[in-house]
Amino acid sequence: MQLSGLLKSNTLTSQQWIYDYVLESVFRAYILEPRALQRRLLQAKTTVQMTLVGLEFSLPQLYQFASMEAKSMGAQSYASFRGCLYGQQTQVVLHALGAEVVIAQNHKNVNESIYRLQLLT
Repeated sequence: MQLSGLLKSNTLTSQQWIYDYVLESVFRAYILEPRALQRRLLQAKTTVQMTLVGLEFSLPQLYQFASMEAKSMGAQSYASFRGCLYGQQTQVVLHALGAEVVIAQNHKNVNESIYRLQLLT
């Protein structure tokens, strides 16, 4: 199944704009167009960063970056965004694309931990 089909196969509602944007325009960009994403990150001056091992972020940082970029797409609360990341089939979609999100640094708090989107080896 192609990427657009994988993303559209999730149950999407109009309340998930930021989550949908992260899947389509951040995670997908990391997997398929990492240089383009790197330029966007540098222009945005965000703390979301690409490292040698993956795209690293805290959930609030990722939400802030995506909200800033997707501002014309509508709004979604942080709590809703975080719920979508955990409640949707995020890992299933990412695994089909050859990637996964892992905990890079566990600070025993979901909002303070650092996560990494990395390619499957």
